[in-house]
Amino acid sequence: MKPLLAIAAALLLAPLCHAQPGPISLLQRGITAAATDSARFRLLRQAHLDALAAGTTVSYQGIDTLRLDIPPGAQPIPLGPHNDFCHTVIQVRNTNSDLFLFQLAPPLLPIPTPIPADSLLAAIDHGDYRSIPALAQGRWLIQVVDSTPWVGQRTGHTYGHYRQELIRTHNGLSPDRPAMPYSATPSRPHLFGRPIGNDTAFLLANITLLRHPASTHKTYLLNLEGQLRATLRSVAVATPQSDMTDDRIIRIYHCASVTLDSLTLLGTYSRTNHSGYGLLMDNCRDTRVLHLHARSNWGIFGTNNMHTTTLSHCNFDRFDIHCYGRDVTFRHCTLSHSYNQFSSVVGTIAFDSCTFTDFTPLLIEPSYNAYPHFLLLMHDCRWHLTRQRHTLINAGHHDTLLPSRPELRTKCLPDIFIDGLTLSGPPLLRPLLLHYGGAVAPRPVGGIRHIVVTRLAASRLMPWPFILSDKKVPLANPVTLFASSPSGRPLRASTLPSL
Repeated sequence: MKPLLAIAAALLLAPLCHAQPGPISLLQRGITAAATDSARFRLLRQAHLDALAAGTTVSYQGIDTLRLDIPPGAQPIPLGPHNDFCHTVIQVRNTNSDLFLFQLAPPLLPIPTPIPADSLLAAIDHGDYRSIPALAQGRWLIQVVDSTPWVGQRTGHTYGHYRQELIRTHNGLSPDRPAMPYSATPSRPHLFGRPIGNDTAFLLANITLLRHPASTHKTYLLNLEGQLRATLRSVAVATPQSDMTDDRIIRIYHCASVTLDSLTLLGTYSRTNHSGYGLLMDNCRDTRVLHLHARSNWGIFGTNNMHTTTLSHCNFDRFDIHCYGRDVTFRHCTLSHSYNQFSSVVGTIAFDSCTFTDFTPLLIEPSYNAYPHFLLLMHDCRWHLTRQRHTLINAGHHDTLLPSRPELRTKCLPDIFIDGLTLSGPPLLRPLLLHYGGAVAPRPVGGIRHIVVTRLAASRLMPWPFILSDKKVPLANPVTLFASSPSGRPLRASTLPSL
């Protein structure tokens, strides 16, 4: 009977095995023997198309290096959810057109909202979308776009910015709240989204991209949009010196629960006075960046509308959030030779056990003319001052130009809470707490009420090393200032009517 049972089991399992085909092997497709690097690109793209059609993956096993040439009219290589490149090195020469090499970007479509405007604002603020028929059942990933500009026009630019939120719902309810409330504001939000059901988490891992020095057009690594869970792990990209700019090596838009782990980005197409990003992100929620090592002429990050971002054990040159964001935490990070730039960030910006060298920890970008209140927290940090960079907060321009939105009318400074800060630098160089790059209007500055600096250690013998501000700053409320040494000895305690 046993042989008969074995035959029966094999017959029963045969349809299942047929429904789950194995990975498509690039070696078996003959990719290494392609006649030209352009033909190799076409063969690689076709392998990924076939894998998607068959519901399987592409196997890079046995591949060491792939040399690709982007042909005329090329389109990005489409990806499925699981992409392990098995430590393959891909060298790309591009003399035709700018292109994302890989892409997964399902569209987020308009969602009808047949409810009054006030009800929609309340639904977003309270996370209850059950009154919207399309969202009452199932799991959704939702993009909230406020059609009222957050910043009508950036100073010195021809465009403005719009705030966005990324929301996850299940049967009409969401744990997610906006960075700032929508009710009682001049907001006109619209919803876009897609049902996510039981979508598989996205993975891209174990790949090195070498951009060929002879390229005259940019080859970006990845365009990723509309994903609920995504991990990029063990990714390296090297960019040669070039006159090209406006880079975006990895572009991540409208994604939640993103983890970037062990990324190495050596350069971008940029100049010190012309942008080019390694990581371009917009409207992402719950982002973790671990073990990032990155350097560029301009700055690695360019982000908007980021909600809850954590960077841990990273070494890089600059992190940005513009337009609109909430809650950023840096842990065990090394930041050097640049600055972190923020605009319209609320909640908390926190540094835990970080080291700054020739670096401005916080610069508030003035061109958005948006200065909401937030908390600046520091714990056990080291700050190596230079004569070029010795300002804790570059506070932008608190001038007479008023923002159009009422919730931005009061220009604020953050509350500052520092527990454990070690200063070092050239002799007699005193750090600035606040630097203003322009005039400060007589209108009182709001928000700030506390400056607390405990366990302050300086390499020079002076009781209070900080200069508070290089401009006279009128305050809407008195500020309590307290500072102590590492032993707990008070260094300064006072109430300040102005800075």
